[in-house]
Amino acid sequence: MKQLLPLLIFLCIPLLVYGQQKPQYSQYSINNYLLNPAIAGIEQYADVKIGNRSQMSGIEGEPSTIYISAHAPIGFTSRGGRYRTGKSTPSFGGRNQNGRISQQFRPHHGVGILAVRDRLGAFARTEASLAYAYHLKLSRDVKLAGGISAGLIQQQLRSEELTFSNPADAAKADWNMVKPNLSAGFWLYGNSFYIGSSATQLLGNATNFDNAVQDRNLLYEHYFLTGAYKFDITERVSLIPSIMLMWLQPLPGSVDFNLRAVYDNRLWVGGSYRQNGNYAVLAGVTISHIFDLGYAYDRGVPAFNGMGGGNHEVVVGMRIFNKAKVLCPQNLW
Repeated sequence: MKQLLPLLIFLCIPLLVYGQQKPQYSQYSINNYLLNPAIAGIEQYADVKIGNRSQMSGIEGEPSTIYISAHAPIGFTSRGGRYRTGKSTPSFGGRNQNGRISQQFRPHHGVGILAVRDRLGAFARTEASLAYAYHLKLSRDVKLAGGISAGLIQQQLRSEELTFSNPADAAKADWNMVKPNLSAGFWLYGNSFYIGSSATQLLGNATNFDNAVQDRNLLYEHYFLTGAYKFDITERVSLIPSIMLMWLQPLPGSVDFNLRAVYDNRLWVGGSYRQNGNYAVLAGVTISHIFDLGYAYDRGVPAFNGMGGGNHEVVVGMRIFNKAKVLCPQNLW
């Protein structure tokens, strides 16, 4: 069993380009910047998140993903006063709610960075990109953002992490490819809703490690459509249903359904169901106006012979330059 997973990974390398090529996340609903560059600069502070996801926990060579994302506004200015009702969470919007700061939205720019390291046994994928977005006001309560990101994708295979019956096998060779990457998206949002669309890997680069191969494997385009609505049940409790549709040529699309309950902008719990039958449970806590912590567990694809402890994902969030001491994101919740 110790060598089974690396062997299966090696045998499936030619098939990887036909499956979902980008990592999956259980907590994308609290960090949609992973899927859409238009979100860069959507809040009035620098939003930094560090995430780690381990799959089939307990199996040697288990898939794992680690990422860091950061984005911030440029040229954002606002004016307004505080409407006090016992709470101090400010908002970008024009309405006074629950003691939030009433601010007049100004069109502004946003910039961001993203670095992702995804490993599956001997196979590794590293992605790094820079993003730019522009946010403008369509009406009193509705804004629109458009964004683009560009960067590089590196894919590697380390042969020393595989075991061959014949050490002189010609297949025992390292693979290393670097390709450019381009993504784009739009984000329509207001005080209690958002709708976003994005596309990644737009360049459709070939990924063959042997240039003599005529049939070219590609980094296929991924398309995402997301939406959510925030229902304020009471002054302290909100329910946020959301949905995410993904389509990857030439595979059929998939749909995620999510529901989160937020209490007093400090605690939240929720669940997610994916069309293929996978589910996830999620929870998070706001530690201070700077730090928050999220955790998710999902069953994922059943591991070999029932082995593996499911998938675990931890996300640490930081709000840098948070002068208004915002406890909860005002546009992504």
